[in-house]
Amino acid sequence: MKQARLTDRPVASTSGSGPDKVTQKASDTSTFRIDIEGINFKNDALWPFLVETVKRNPLYAGLIGYTRDKVLPNEPNITVRELASKLSISPGEAMVLLFESQSEK
Repeated sequence: MKQARLTDRPVASTSGSGPDKVTQKASDTSTFRIDIEGINFKNDALWPFLVETVKRNPLYAGLIGYTRDKVLPNEPNITVRELASKLSISPGEAMVLLFESQSEK
């Protein structure tokens, strides 16, 4: 019963008098479908904040070392999504790791 309340989303509601009023839920604004491979994020105003946030992660040193030493030698053309999936991190973290590890060369 509780699961049904969480997953069922009412799309339309009607009032007792007058025409039917339809309430529409805002479409899902997920960023999952954004093409992050072709966009140059380094020129974005939020890029420095993303870099600072990722570098403050306590796991950053291990992730950047693993990416630089293990992942890139075996897969030099790895995409952001592939790296994010391989390391179980967000695509934003993967972008920063790829940028930082490639700029160190």
